[in-house]
Amino acid sequence: MKENKITYETALKELNDIYQSMEDNAIGVDELTEKLKRASDLIKICRDKLKLTEEESKKILEQFKTM
Repeated sequence: MKENKITYETALKELNDIYQSMEDNAIGVDELTEKLKRASDLIKICRDKLKLTEEESKKILEQFKTM
C-alpha cells in the first residue's frame, strides 16, 4: 500500500491495532522495533492529513469572508 494513498481512517485503525497489540503483549521483542517504526510513519501520515485538511478548511472559510 502506498503511503500517500492510505486514508486517515486506515492509518488510525492500524495505529490502534499496533497499540492494542502492545497493550496485550502480543508483539515480541524482535518485532517491536518494526512496529514502532511503522507507528511513527502512520503518525506522520495522520498529522500530514490533518494539517492539509486544516489548511483547506481555512481557504474555504476565507472565501466566505469575501462574499
